[in-house]
Amino acid sequence: MKPIFSLVLIGLFLASCVSHKEVTYFNDLNNTIAGSLNMPDAPVLNLQPNDVVEIAISSISKDANEYFQKGGSDIDHKYAGNTYQIARDGTIDLPLVGKVEIGGMTNQDAEALIKEALLTYLQKPSVNIRLVSFEITVLGEVKMPGVYAIADGQVTVLEALGYAGDLTIFGKRNNILIIRNSDAGKEYFRIDLNSADVLNSEKFYLRNNDVVYIEPSKGLTSRDDNAYRILPLVLSTLTFAVVIIGLSQ
Repeated sequence: MKPIFSLVLIGLFLASCVSHKEVTYFNDLNNTIAGSLNMPDAPVLNLQPNDVVEIAISSISKDANEYFQKGGSDIDHKYAGNTYQIARDGTIDLPLVGKVEIGGMTNQDAEALIKEALLTYLQKPSVNIRLVSFEITVLGEVKMPGVYAIADGQVTVLEALGYAGDLTIFGKRNNILIIRNSDAGKEYFRIDLNSADVLNSEKFYLRNNDVVYIEPSKGLTSRDDNAYRILPLVLSTLTFAVVIIGLSQ
């Protein structure tokens, strides 16, 4: 009997090993205490039509500062402060200055352009632009699916999954789908979090309005499938029973 029990134990052990490998990240990293990775630089973000930006304008004139602080556009109740939505033609409409085309520019270039336009009206103006409409959507086998606003406009796929509470045990880590807006419409690609290669990929960083979808593992049709949820408990119970019976022989 003992050889039979031993084979059962080995089978259960191997099954658990396969499961563990499927649910862990970066399996191909060396099993060392420390190391180094060549991470890609964060992408340079260019302001786009329909983006909502917060523009803080100040100068040495207190009265002028108050004027520009009252000049923000009331776009949506969820946006506070002096917020402006970039029009389809890439422009925003600033008090006194009028239309300024900032579409396609980086934050820094747009700040310099607005600062130059303000020199006619303000002494030593200061301009700070912050993108406030950067959002990502995480769906599927995560603990907290939803839409997440990103404060600084920079987020990696790992950070996005962290916001969503990480993948459930049933999330398929080697086939994560990312859907992205592009000039041609929609594009999509897949990444494998079982491999560390994603850390060196330009796909590691998400872009505004990206959708991240985690599909369930093969055979799982519902997040509430009780049969799959109790499987680890069943395996543990069987293993324990086999060990006890084997020791009693």
